[in-house]
Amino acid sequence: MPANAVPSVALDAVSPEAARERILDAAVALFAVSGYEGTAVRAIVQRAGTNLNSVNYYFGGKLGLYRAVMQRELARAASFTAHLPKPAAKSAVAVRLEALVLRLLTLFVSTHSQLPRLAALEVVNPSGAFDAAGLDVDGTERRELRELVREVQGVDVDDACVERGVRSVLSQCVYFMFMGDVLQRAGSPVFANAQAVRELAADITVFSLAGLRAQAAQVQKQKTK
Repeated sequence: MPANAVPSVALDAVSPEAARERILDAAVALFAVSGYEGTAVRAIVQRAGTNLNSVNYYFGGKLGLYRAVMQRELARAASFTAHLPKPAAKSAVAVRLEALVLRLLTLFVSTHSQLPRLAALEVVNPSGAFDAAGLDVDGTERRELRELVREVQGVDVDDACVERGVRSVLSQCVYFMFMGDVLQRAGSPVFANAQAVRELAADITVFSLAGLRAQAAQVQKQKTK
């Protein structure tokens, strides 16, 4: 069967959209465990109950399937942050930073999307497919965070200082993505409910503001030596 032919009989009984979703469901389940490089297309189609040609037919190949998986999971994750408060641009920087941290935490710890798991696997074992897919998973949040960090630290700090500040705030949020299950089992239910996540966001904001200001002060001190 040519690559652009209608895929296997196993999916013929359902609509094209349903067939496509079935393949996506199988793919995300495997990508979230083994990453892009560690997941074979053959394993995906076996799980979906179809054949290799269906991946080419619906997605143009493994990379196209991976891109579609990431796009779907990104949309799912974003849908669970859309309801969160968005302070006005004139709000205090602490208020805006806390709102952004809350969005990041909600994104990272959501059980409704495999995006955090997929992103974590790319950090641990970069595949190249992530960059090739042209996805901007945390680009909006990262750009917003960079602006807030610069506002906290002042215009005199250099880009390297700002980037260190950005990584510091993000690393606190990512920690809970990696350690959430462990903390739960250890009796520290940091994600027991929405209020607990809001309290965690407030804590991270307090620590971050103090750290960012201290970091900027250190840079200024070094400049005066």
